[in-house]
Amino acid sequence: MTKTIPSQSSSLDDWLFYLESVHPENIAMGLERVASVANNIGLLNTSSKIILIAGTNGKGTTARCLESLLLAQGLSVGTYASPHLTHYNERVRVNGQELSDQYHVDAFHLLEQGRKDTALTYFEYGTLAALAIFKRCEVDYVLLEVGLGGRYDATNIVTPFASVITTIDLDHKEYLGDTRELVAYDKAGIFRENTPAIIGDLNIPHTMTDYGDEINAKMVLSGSDFIFKEHADTFSWQYQQYNLELAKPAIPSQNAATALTTLSVLNLLPSESVIKACLANLVVEGRFEQLSDQPLVYTDVAHNPESARYLASKLLSYKDKGFKIHALVAMLADKDKAGVLKEVSHLVDQWSLASLNGPRGDSASNLQNALQSIPHNDIKHSYNSVAAALDVILPTQQNDTVLIVFGSFFTVAGAIDYFKK
Repeated sequence: MTKTIPSQSSSLDDWLFYLESVHPENIAMGLERVASVANNIGLLNTSSKIILIAGTNGKGTTARCLESLLLAQGLSVGTYASPHLTHYNERVRVNGQELSDQYHVDAFHLLEQGRKDTALTYFEYGTLAALAIFKRCEVDYVLLEVGLGGRYDATNIVTPFASVITTIDLDHKEYLGDTRELVAYDKAGIFRENTPAIIGDLNIPHTMTDYGDEINAKMVLSGSDFIFKEHADTFSWQYQQYNLELAKPAIPSQNAATALTTLSVLNLLPSESVIKACLANLVVEGRFEQLSDQPLVYTDVAHNPESARYLASKLLSYKDKGFKIHALVAMLADKDKAGVLKEVSHLVDQWSLASLNGPRGDSASNLQNALQSIPHNDIKHSYNSVAAALDVILPTQQNDTVLIVFGSFFTVAGAIDYFKK
């Protein structure tokens, strides 16, 4: 591989290697650069209706639910998500399908011609490339996941048909602030005047609604405008004339309710029978995804306290059935390790801690230090990688035990790769 500029006949791997080298920072806040490049090549002049989706957690599952419900009505849909688990192509879907490498290469080549001297981060390249692909494919709707926060994220250069906020919690504190009020204000930056803004969080900070009122966004709020309640095996959703009871899907019911409300606001909600079929078939990779049934192994991308609480609710159902829980954890250095581990510690019978390789990966010893600060079972082992841990754990795992591998997208990717091999 080389740092010279790849061509339209270069491989996707060559392009990705190049993109990682052309901007000194992984994250660079601000919209001026990315908007300038988008305008240079006409990416913002599109007939597609764009739904922006922000939130601390739940963006991917909400987008997948929206995608399924739109596709079921014969509409064409482009979906942009990040990060990917095992390969870059996962970030862009058209009508629910990943695309060939050449689509991405063509888009990167277009950007390279149009950016001139403007530096772009890896994420900004990916965002603009996705917009280029969706314009090329002339999709009816674009589901655009916000990468970080909202106000200054690269995705926020578009003019949304609707904006969606899933949940609000503390993550990326160095960029978004260390209170929910600050995080909420940043995420509210994706709202637009006289445009639907659907908020699914269960405890909405006033900074978000204050900003929405200030710019006259058409806010639709969870808990007042729409309501969902979870039951043993179902959840109910109420919004205006709708009052449905639906089987719990494989994603958080809160995110399904937010997706249903969004489509209802936009007059795009399908029939009840179609809704039920879509929810029953929803599968989202890396979200309490089963990798094996003998032994019983799940994996989850939970990497902040809120997502860990949801993971705990899934593990509790197994605990109630008499299963023991063995947790294999690997995390990034900039995450709230103690906060995440605390949310599941009361359910875990045995811990295995693994190091994550890479520039942001944390060590098993730092995880162990974080674990010392909270009550936990003392049975624990440390490994230098997720794969090394699985080599030891799986051959001796008992039938009465669930192994949950979690803590990061990289952790999940490592587990998925291990089982594929």
